[in-house]
Amino acid sequence: MRSDVDLVVVGGGIAGLVVALEAATAGAGVVVLESDDRVGGMLRRGRLAGIDIDLGAESFAKRTDAVPRLIADFDLPLEIVTPRSGPAHLVSPRAGGRWSRLPLPRRTVIGIPADPLAADVVAIIGERAAQRAAAEVGGTPLDPTASLADVVEERLGAGLLDGLVDPLCRSIYSQPAAAVPLPRLHPKMWTAFERTGSLLAAAAEVAPDAPGGTAVGGIAGGMWRLAEAVAAQARSRGADIRTSRTVRALSAGAGGVAVELDDATLRSRGVVVATGPRAAAQLLGMTPAAIDDAASAPIQPAVRLLTAAVTSVGLSAEPVGSGVIVAPGARTAAKAMTHIDAKWAWARAALAADTHVVRLSARADDTAGLDSAAAVAREITQLTGVRIDRGDIGEIITTRWRDAVVPAESDDWTRAVMDAAVRGIHVTGAVAAGTGLASVIPHARALAQQLFSVPAVRKEPR
Repeated sequence: MRSDVDLVVVGGGIAGLVVALEAATAGAGVVVLESDDRVGGMLRRGRLAGIDIDLGAESFAKRTDAVPRLIADFDLPLEIVTPRSGPAHLVSPRAGGRWSRLPLPRRTVIGIPADPLAADVVAIIGERAAQRAAAEVGGTPLDPTASLADVVEERLGAGLLDGLVDPLCRSIYSQPAAAVPLPRLHPKMWTAFERTGSLLAAAAEVAPDAPGGTAVGGIAGGMWRLAEAVAAQARSRGADIRTSRTVRALSAGAGGVAVELDDATLRSRGVVVATGPRAAAQLLGMTPAAIDDAASAPIQPAVRLLTAAVTSVGLSAEPVGSGVIVAPGARTAAKAMTHIDAKWAWARAALAADTHVVRLSARADDTAGLDSAAAVAREITQLTGVRIDRGDIGEIITTRWRDAVVPAESDDWTRAVMDAAVRGIHVTGAVAAGTGLASVIPHARALAQQLFSVPAVRKEPR
């Protein structure tokens, strides 16, 4: 096969863009094919209340230095910022129709506390559950394939699992703790767990000493700026980034891979697939269902976010800090809420007085409970305790991703990825690295450096 290009990257989300930047820096001829009309994937820009905002990811976890390292290594014109508000809160139902709104504990990792008897932990899960967690059960072999739920319940008890770990896992990773293993969620925590044999000791080692919900960073002006900056750098180094181009199939042959589009076939020495899980499964020759472990990870609904402009004096007091995570048992349409301008100083400075941007993460991809301004007003009232009326709600932007939730790994998927790599087709992104920029960016950079023998650049993050 005669190659037209050194590398084709299928998918223009942050993983694909990072691969393209690394490969172009190494001198490779790179083409990025993105089916959407713009790059960035879940780093997406919108405009609301007169300012540019994130319609996708609005922060990154600090469990690795992936984002600051990328910015430093390529001199991206971006400023990393930290949340400005108090801790996020956990909202739970209480007897008599009342609601509990309590700050998330200061030192936890996915809800696993460094000190189960700390007052902010006890306030949420209760004294009995805290005592059970403090008496951690150990001694059994560590199983990297066991779900986070099984590991936590066995060692720390069901009270901690139900009261903190599962709510945070569902909110942050869009999956129940029963559907995903700890190594995939938080490799650093798993490494500490393997070394110490204790979840509590691992959390004490890894957990930041910061208010709950603030172990994250952001980009001044929005996370969407990261994708745009990486794309601009990749283009400046020769990468050809094409939008509205859907790849239908990949066919490996002697000397390369044929990339089939609707109206053309592009021949490449190698391909990197950086799409959502079901699109990746299809391109690797699997049925979309084959990527799911039906016993433990049924197909998840699409991710749906509603971002609303709200006018409210009460919200100016930031009653729930940067937002809320909702306990699974609560009868709400949202599983989480982010008060964007309470969380980020750049947003607060850009908005008019008593004007706010609030984002709701829907529990499922349907319109039940969040289908109107009145419904959004009721939801914000319920979650914050501040009375919001229908007239206080301005524009609402709904954003959906139907191929975003990464299910548990399966043997079929692992074999398909390994077989594809032998044929010159490689996989990156959340489906290969796990959820979050802290995992996705290092995986994408390492893959590109491996393919093109690029020495890792190391500069001090700004």
